[in-house]
Amino acid sequence: MLVYTLYPIYKLINKKIKNKNLASLIATIIVIFLIVIPIFFVLNTVSREAYFLYLTSKQKVFTGDFFGGKCIEESNDLGCGIANYFKTLFSDPKTKYYWDTTIKKATDFFVEHLSSFLFSIPILILNFFIMIFVTFFFFRDGNLVVKKVEDLLPLKTAHKKSVFAKFNDVTFAVIYGSIIIAVIQGALGGIGFFAVGINSPLTWAIIMMFFALMPYVGATVIWLPAALFLMFSGYMESNTLIIVKGILLVLYGVFIIGLADNFLKPKIIGDKAGVHPVLVLLGVLGGLKFFGFIGIIVGPVLLALLVTFIKIYEEEKYF
Repeated sequence: MLVYTLYPIYKLINKKIKNKNLASLIATIIVIFLIVIPIFFVLNTVSREAYFLYLTSKQKVFTGDFFGGKCIEESNDLGCGIANYFKTLFSDPKTKYYWDTTIKKATDFFVEHLSSFLFSIPILILNFFIMIFVTFFFFRDGNLVVKKVEDLLPLKTAHKKSVFAKFNDVTFAVIYGSIIIAVIQGALGGIGFFAVGINSPLTWAIIMMFFALMPYVGATVIWLPAALFLMFSGYMESNTLIIVKGILLVLYGVFIIGLADNFLKPKIIGDKAGVHPVLVLLGVLGGLKFFGFIGIIVGPVLLALLVTFIKIYEEEKYF
């Protein structure tokens, strides 16, 4: 998938440098930088942001002070009533016990998986070098590999072309039309959160990126509640500035974050995929379950190929 995504860069390098080995080496080095540098930066920043977010959330939950603590218990105001309800709820010893147990289980789960991750670092390093090694040869000999696979398929020539065309179109649509757009939406969301002063903008940007991969779901499920929370907090604290920030975040989400999905995606992929959005959604969710993170790409592609093979079967079954 990396080679497919960055193959245009390799072709551009190969035009300038006719030596395929050298062009492939340069493209592979670019892949290494594109993977390693962002991973180190994101892991370092997100780990700090997530810890701060955890401490802040825990403090607010245990104190019940979500909105600045300016309400009095006797107030009949609806907003204060909601704030006081949560304050009373989380003051209850049973609620505190259950919440503390939940946090402990979540912490144990995190520590356990972190330990597993640390122990698996040698395997991850080995896999990384295998990936880089294979990437080099896929850049250099990718066309030969594709031609060999095409020759081995037990299908008519026309059907082979159909299968490869569908694979190419769906992979293009999933990678460029979904993943890149999701990254753009996550980045725009993080910038918006940073601008209005929401804590841990990078962490929220990554969360928005994952939600943006889901058709019919999108980053809206993150930025809209955040904007409403800002407006409600501003109302509770009688702070016009916070209310304005919430309104601006709504406008930013609709016209800037939403623009990437509603304008850029159709411009990039057009009707290339030819796959129903529900099929893409099932492919993403099923792919995540069965293949892990790479399933975001593999799942929709496999489902699209299945549909293609079914169509071929329908065409051929009466002959």
